[in-house]
Amino acid sequence: MMHCHPTKYMSLLQSFRERFWFWVLIVQAISFSSIAQAQIPAAPSFPMQQVNIVVPFAAGGGTDSTARLLAQKLSEKWGKSVIVENRPGGNTVIATQMVAKAKPDGHTLLIANSTFAINPILSPNLPYDSSKDFVPIGTVAGGPFMMLVHPSVPANDLKGMLQILQSAKPGEWNFATVGGSGIGRIVGELFAIQSGTKLQHIPYKGASQIATDLLAGTVKLTIDPPNTYISHVKNGKLKALAVTGKRLASLPNVATFAEQGMPEFDVRSWYGLLAPAGTPRAIIQKISADVQEILSQPDVKDKFAALELDPMPSTPDQFQLYLRTETEKFTRVVKTANIKAAD
Repeated sequence: MMHCHPTKYMSLLQSFRERFWFWVLIVQAISFSSIAQAQIPAAPSFPMQQVNIVVPFAAGGGTDSTARLLAQKLSEKWGKSVIVENRPGGNTVIATQMVAKAKPDGHTLLIANSTFAINPILSPNLPYDSSKDFVPIGTVAGGPFMMLVHPSVPANDLKGMLQILQSAKPGEWNFATVGGSGIGRIVGELFAIQSGTKLQHIPYKGASQIATDLLAGTVKLTIDPPNTYISHVKNGKLKALAVTGKRLASLPNVATFAEQGMPEFDVRSWYGLLAPAGTPRAIIQKISADVQEILSQPDVKDKFAALELDPMPSTPDQFQLYLRTETEKFTRVVKTANIKAAD
């Protein structure tokens, strides 16, 4: 019978112990890793089906054009159909309420404009709560407002127009915008407040109707997004006196309000995406990141430029802050000008 030398036996025992505890530690590490991974929510697979971008207006116009460009690019990126669904009516309330009640899974989105921030100010009894029933995804695009007049108006710049308006009797001058209480009305009233002038508002159903009456001289003044009017300015049938933001590439000789002494008149149209409240944060962040990536593409910038719009990428938190700022600004104008929803 062979006997193991005590020293050799102790060495073998020590080696066995080291190997045993080594494997215990390995097993524990694997177990802890599995538990930790199980506690981390899996990233959602999105989109799972067709995505609908609901537009609160009829086809055509800046909101619809922005939605269609975005839908095309998102379809290409996601490999799923992204369609535009036009639901006009009720001063955007019909479409907005529809999205508020949609399943919060990211497959039904709302593309909104400034009306989204204005409606709660004018109508406190809306069938939805814009601050609680929606979660912002991000702004998409924005554009300027332009002051335009009939050629018979004896002013060629903002200074000349201000001299005419400030010496006129209250209500002697009118201005035309789309809708009785939309963003155009708000912008026009803001201009009147900041310039110390008195203007009489005339509501129209659409920019094309404003252009018709402006060309005929039935109305003499509008402050509106420029796209509808650019060709008329180029052929001399209308005069553009000032533009908000920066000068337009298509009309580089038209100076900005800031350049002409009104830097405080800084307003712009905007379009942004929202989802129903309760949509998972991971889905909101994915859509936002994908939209921001799309807005950086050169061909998208070119297509927006043709609409006199600029890409306006933002994070969900940045859009939330922007909405709050816009609402505060519009609230002051609505109260000062005593604008009513029934106007």
